[in-house]
Amino acid sequence: MRGRRVTAAAALAGLLAPRPEARAAALAAAFAEACGPRLAREASMRGLMRDGRLLVLVRSEAWATQLSANEAIVCDRVNARLGRKIAQGLDVRVDPGR
Repeated sequence: MRGRRVTAAAALAGLLAPRPEARAAALAAAFAEACGPRLAREASMRGLMRDGRLLVLVRSEAWATQLSANEAIVCDRVNARLGRKIAQGLDVRVDPGR
């Protein structure tokens, strides 16, 4: 029987999402899953800001533009993975040294 492949990030997010003490890890895993493997290597979600946006560091202006253009899709995927609306938007910053 063939099913949908589940990435490690998706499995981790699903396991951790219900646990309050593991929210940060679940959010990071959901973000990595939402971005896909290529973008996840270039972007690092650093946390949830008070206004509900995710603080994200990227390696270059080009990646910042790419991620900002896909903000709604990424947030929708993060929220779907976590089963509730957590990500209200993205605050994307360039940090070449990350």
